[in-house]
Amino acid sequence: QQQQQQQQQQNSLVNMEVLVMPEKFRVMDSFDPLLSMKQVRLILCKKLSIPFTRLGLETREGRPMKDSMYLTEFFAERDVVLQVVATLLQPKSVEYKMPSVIDVMVDSDVNGHPVVVKVQIESEDTKKKYFGGYRDKRNGLVYHHACTQTTRKPKESKIAKFHRETQTVDLSTKSVQSKREQGTQMARKDLFIDTANDKIIASQPYFTTEELISLKKEKALAIQCFIRQCFAWRKVAQFYHQKRNRLIAEKKKKELDEKLAKEAEQDKINRRMNPKSKADFDALYKELEAWKRYQEKSIRDEGGTDEQIAQALKELLHKEIKLLQTIDKLKIKARSAVKEERIKARLELMASPKEWLTAQGDYIEVVTPVTTRASELVQLYNGLKLRKIPARQRLDIILNVKFTVREFDCLLTRDIVELVNREQDMVSRGRSESSLSGLRLRLENLFLNFIETPEFNPGATNFQRAPYVTNKRTKLMTKAATALYARKVP
Repeated sequence: QQQQQQQQQQNSLVNMEVLVMPEKFRVMDSFDPLLSMKQVRLILCKKLSIPFTRLGLETREGRPMKDSMYLTEFFAERDVVLQVVATLLQPKSVEYKMPSVIDVMVDSDVNGHPVVVKVQIESEDTKKKYFGGYRDKRNGLVYHHACTQTTRKPKESKIAKFHRETQTVDLSTKSVQSKREQGTQMARKDLFIDTANDKIIASQPYFTTEELISLKKEKALAIQCFIRQCFAWRKVAQFYHQKRNRLIAEKKKKELDEKLAKEAEQDKINRRMNPKSKADFDALYKELEAWKRYQEKSIRDEGGTDEQIAQALKELLHKEIKLLQTIDKLKIKARSAVKEERIKARLELMASPKEWLTAQGDYIEVVTPVTTRASELVQLYNGLKLRKIPARQRLDIILNVKFTVREFDCLLTRDIVELVNREQDMVSRGRSESSLSGLRLRLENLFLNFIETPEFNPGATNFQRAPYVTNKRTKLMTKAATALYARKVP
């Protein structure tokens, strides 16, 4: 009974999605439909840690939600999620006014206790002195210079500006003795001087200024010739490298063009062998029509009797029919492949975490219960798609599917449970996989319908092309019918 009461309370709650602006993040919560909007605001402010006076609520269509209104006035069906926009209001700025009397705490008591002294403030009504200013050319704002009454303390200089030192240089006298003594002695009568090692040095021819200038010109010409030769060598090397680089670039471009042409030709062949888009099939039909015309022209040009021409055209028609059948088979194959790719992309997007925009402009990934539920269902669907796996692993997958769908009792889930029981029985008997292909394909399609139903998977709500309406196959059974079915089907 307690579980039934809790289930009834959960069914009576209203799901509300709140978009908080300007932060642009979403909050999902459930509320009692009998609550007033003031109580809903209090709950949201407590949950979001926002002051009560700064939060304003309105519907997505712009209808304000006043505190005197009730939550039942804003929804038609309880299964539909109510979307509400919450706006953070800016606090009103209060102009500061200087009081006439302030309290100042002073430690001047005899016993050392603080003493509070009331100080009266005299506000001057006189106009302040104008000290000049400037105007900003970008926005036209005018700024005025100002001053304060507090006197500035003089900065202490770290460099001594006044001193009594003079610039007189101290002089000192020092004697120096060389390492080797030297002297000169002239010849005289009473002194013998050995001249065996003496050398007689004669003066060279005088080198005039004109000779020096001509020598400089000659050497300058030699240097200029060498520099010009170096410049010529560099220019020749530059031309060589340019030619070499040009040849290498042309060779690479040629190789790239050949590679691109080869890839284009291979892509063209692949598009004809495995066409996927409408343009590929249009190209096949055009080529088939051109081939047919060429064959008809060649048959008529060869000549022959009317019976031979008719027989050749008949054979050509049979070939054309076979080619059209082949193109139709490729079209069916391409449609199934495109359908599988779209289903896979939709399921991956459904199970991916939500991206929320932060105040700093970055995106963060948030895993919600909705995405967790969708991810679990997608994993089960991918498990059903697996082929050539051991029988024990296949039984584990289909049993997980069975326990998952039995949480909801409807015609769709009953069909899934019946197919799971049938496959379990046939696998236990050792039937081949080829005989189970049709059964498994039907099971995959029914479980895909289960995933795409918002009642069973809330994450599928955003992927509905039209507002979802419960049909006979997804309508939940009564408790009595569920209990009776549980007795029949274990």
